Amino acid sequence: MKEFGQQLPHLRTEVPGAQSQQWVDRLAQVECPAITHRRQKRRVQGVESPIVFAQAKGANIEDADGNIFVDLSGAFAVAGVGHAHPKVVEAAQKQAATLIHAMGDLFPSREKVLLSERLADIAPEGLSRSILAIGGSDAVEACLKTALIATGKRRVLSFGGAYHGMSLGALSVSSYRDSFREPFDGLVGASDLRLPYPGQPGSPFESDGQACLDYVDFLLGSDTSGTASIAALIVEPIQGRGGVILPPQGFLKGLREITKKHGVFLIFDEIYTGLGRTGAYFACEHENVVPDLMAIGKSLAGGAPIGACLATEEAMEGWGRPSGEAIHTSTFLGNPLVASMALAVLDVLRDEDLVARSQAEGAYALDWLTRELSSFSCVREVRGKGMMLGVELQRSDGTSWGGGGVQAMSDILKDGVLVAPGGPEGDVISLAPPFNIDRAQLDCGLEAIARWCARMSGVSYRSNHEQQRS
Repeated sequence: MKEFGQQLPHLRTEVPGAQSQQWVDRLAQVECPAITHRRQKRRVQGVESPIVFAQAKGANIEDADGNIFVDLSGAFAVAGVGHAHPKVVEAAQKQAATLIHAMGDLFPSREKVLLSERLADIAPEGLSRSILAIGGSDAVEACLKTALIATGKRRVLSFGGAYHGMSLGALSVSSYRDSFREPFDGLVGASDLRLPYPGQPGSPFESDGQACLDYVDFLLGSDTSGTASIAALIVEPIQGRGGVILPPQGFLKGLREITKKHGVFLIFDEIYTGLGRTGAYFACEHENVVPDLMAIGKSLAGGAPIGACLATEEAMEGWGRPSGEAIHTSTFLGNPLVASMALAVLDVLRDEDLVARSQAEGAYALDWLTRELSSFSCVREVRGKGMMLGVELQRSDGTSWGGGGVQAMSDILKDGVLVAPGGPEGDVISLAPPFNIDRAQLDCGLEAIARWCARMSGVSYRSNHEQQRS
């Protein structure tokens, strides 16, 4: 049997098992009641309670009941180099025995310096300066604050379906769901004009990226559109939580040209897409486009919370030369423990050639899913780039299957495979596996998805392995 990390699913109990359920019941006594209510509502709708993670390594997760799963979610796309990569664990252990915490921008650690230098080395040319962050939302807010202070303007243009985080500043440019923003409207509002994202189902520019670019050009150049106070435009090169939405080729390059033309900063949110997820270090490299500012996070430290705002010299100069306290900082800025883990992740990406592996294995998975799911009536579209894939679901009458992705997650988990739901309506099965997942594990996960789609479409399905065995 292969070692934990490279194993196929092995279920000892029903999913979820008794131990996971006991832990979830204990959590319900102390967590926010709204979360408990949401979980109970889903259970009434046939979506089971969650499993409780006990340990994880590579592409395997073990729950509190001893069940072993194959992780095709990458734990929200965080496990790019796999869970608990030995080099990342070693770096964390060594650093924890030496220096866990420094003092942000006042008294930095060597690890903060080294990480900042490495980020400048791997970033697209020109993004030579950085502000380290505690996570993705924090990185987005650092980008927004940099653009606002550099331009003296107060508004940011964003896209419908965008997800940039849940903190107040990040919510101001997010429109994944209006319900996320509405309770806080008095405190958010930097983006009150949202553009339709090309490729997004139902968008007026669903199949016409050039029309979208023409519209952006018109808005930013018009004296009557109310956009004179726009400091920046923020965009995901591929919308992640929004349902793995890919814009047409050339769209990012067009945005770059238009924002330069009108003197507006361009911000790329590469928290999901960055660090190899799409088969390039950064998704913007597929079009050879460099923004003024870029947010990264998620997989940067192999599971520990961190993010970064990367920017051009010109953008960062907007902060000026303050003589007093820094006007943007935090207690854990450049935390040495997390910075050492991030350095190890960057070493692993380079030494194991995982960006190229993401490209190759992602192309394999996309081709497999496109071929195997093409005849199933519940599948509207398969799309993706690198190890960032989505299966959009539909009902028998061709309408969007709201909640289908949530149902898929719950059902497929019983086959020992973890996927995640995506899209504002929860109608997408989102996949973001570790780049170094074993091919047998990947096949096992893809076949579990195919079996579920076949069952939901009312047809039989035999996997390639089942056919070979017969």
